[in-house]
Amino acid sequence: MLTDSSGYTDFVNSVDSTTSMSSTQARLGAEDINGTQFSVGKSGSSSFKFYIFTQEQAAAKAGIEINGDNVKPITDYIYYDAINDSLWLGAYSSSGFYFINEANKINSDTNYSTPCTLSGLSIYPNAQYTAFAASGTELYIAYTNDGTSYLQRAKIEGQNDSFTITTIGNPQSTQDMGVDGQITDIVIHYDGYVYVLVSQNGEKYVTDAYLTNESTNTLYSRGAILRLYSSSNGFKVSAKTGWTESARTIYTKGTAPTNLINSSTTNKTAIEFLKNFKSGVSLYIPNYSQRNSHFYGPRRFVAIKPKELTIADSGANLMLPDYDKQKTGGFFKHNRIINVDLYKFAIDSNSVVDLNSISFVAASINTTIGFSTDTYTGAKEEDE
Repeated sequence: MLTDSSGYTDFVNSVDSTTSMSSTQARLGAEDINGTQFSVGKSGSSSFKFYIFTQEQAAAKAGIEINGDNVKPITDYIYYDAINDSLWLGAYSSSGFYFINEANKINSDTNYSTPCTLSGLSIYPNAQYTAFAASGTELYIAYTNDGTSYLQRAKIEGQNDSFTITTIGNPQSTQDMGVDGQITDIVIHYDGYVYVLVSQNGEKYVTDAYLTNESTNTLYSRGAILRLYSSSNGFKVSAKTGWTESARTIYTKGTAPTNLINSSTTNKTAIEFLKNFKSGVSLYIPNYSQRNSHFYGPRRFVAIKPKELTIADSGANLMLPDYDKQKTGGFFKHNRIINVDLYKFAIDSNSVVDLNSISFVAASINTTIGFSTDTYTGAKEEDE
C-alpha cells in the first residue's frame, strides 16, 4: 500500500523501480487479514466525514459523520489492528478526540458526536496530531506542539461515541527518545513491541522543504525506526536503527569562470546564490555510502509482516559546486521502499528499491544547484 505526496493511495503486490500510482483518489488505505482492501477518504465543511471504500469501489460503503466544531483528521488518520481485525479512524477538535473502532464492519452511514472522555490527556490548541495506533485497549498518540514531537501511551476503553482515554505515564518527545523530528507512523506489532517512525527534513522542523533561504546553514534529511516496550510509566525505547547521528559539512568550492557566469541568466543567479555557502552547510543527511543502512526520512509502514516491516522512505541529498573540478553540484531526491529485519533490527540492504515514478513527499530547492552547461558536468551523488 503506497501513498504519494498528493495523498493518493494505491495497493500493489510487489514493488520495483518502475512502480507507479494508478489510484486517483486522495485516501489512506489498509488490507485486512482476509485480504479485503479498505481505503478511507475525508471531507470537511460544516461537518466532518470519513468515507470508507472496499476493493477500490467507486461508491463508498459507508460515510461516518462526526458532528463537532472544526473537527480535523489526525494526519495519519487510519490504523488497522491486525491482532483484533479492527480498522480504527481518528480525528480531533478543541473538544477532544474522536476515535472509531471496527470501522471495517460499518456498512451504512453513521453519525457520531461525542468526543472521548479524557483522563490526564489534554488537547493542545496549536498542536498537530500526526499518527496513532490502537490495539485492544492500548493506544499511542503522536503530536507536534511548538516544534517538538511527542508520543503518549494511553488506555482506551468503551465503545464508539463513548470512549474513555486514560494516560499511562507522561508524553516523551523524540529528543527524549534519542532522536529528533516528527513522528510519522506507529504500529503495535504481533511481537509485543511498538514500532515508531521518526522523520526530520528540511530546515529543522519545516516538513518537506529542503532549502528555502540564503541564511540556511543546517539541513536535515534523516530518520529512524524506534522499537518500544511498555512499562508502568508509559514506555521505554529498547533500540533504534537507521539514524544519522552527526552532521557533515559541505562547501561551495572554487570560483566560477566568467564564461559560465555569462552563459545564462539562470546560471548567473544560481552562482551568486551559491556563494553564500562557501563557508559551509551542515548536513544531517546520510552519506551516499550509507544509503542502504540509514533513512532519508521514513514516512509510513506500507507492509507489516511477522519478521519484517516495509517502509516508505523519502528525502533528499545535496552536493555543492566544486568549480575547480568542473562540478556543478546537485540536488538528489530519494523515494524508496525499505525492509527492516526485525530479528536483526536493521535495514536489509538487499531490499532497498529506488522508485522513479512516485514521490512520497514534495522535495524542493530554491536555486538551480544541479544546472549543467556544455563545459561543466553535474556532479553524481556517488562522487560525494
